[in-house]
Amino acid sequence: MDILLAICLGGFFGFALYFVGAANTANITNMLRLRDMTLAKIILFAIGFAGSLVSLLGVVGWFPVDHFSIKTMHLGVVLGGAIFGIGFGLIGTCPGTCPAAVGAGFKTRGWMAILGGLCGAWLYGQAYGSFVNLGIFERMNFGNISLFHLNDSIPSVFTVGFGGLLVFCILLMGVAYALPERIR
Repeated sequence: MDILLAICLGGFFGFALYFVGAANTANITNMLRLRDMTLAKIILFAIGFAGSLVSLLGVVGWFPVDHFSIKTMHLGVVLGGAIFGIGFGLIGTCPGTCPAAVGAGFKTRGWMAILGGLCGAWLYGQAYGSFVNLGIFERMNFGNISLFHLNDSIPSVFTVGFGGLLVFCILLMGVAYALPERIR
């Protein structure tokens, strides 16, 4: 039953990406070049709205939040993020949008992103043992960094849990609303 739910939710997500134009690689490229911020507004609002729902449902106990955790920040995360960002900017698609891009007719770029991601994951898997043996992860371990826990010197007003997340998400939706569609 879980797989059917995952397929349905994945199909809905793909349709939503297509509907808002996130499957179109030109729209993503225009957003990254700050030419058309419509897609950025939609993404910011969606993140804020989903975060608000998670906050509210978590507070009333309708959504289990026990499994949420902050991953450790280390060199692999920084390098992976840099590679991801460069590829995202060059191709105009990301792991979430590339299957929708393939379905929307942007087959070459979508398949390039899918194959590039699989090759990168395979290469990382092959090199992981060497990285561990060299101690790279231990030396470059910055700990669990989050928006509300950048370090211990930040005032505790920023560590208010779900209430702080709710306020942040509402502000994010406000930014999305106020952001102009065209910057340049």
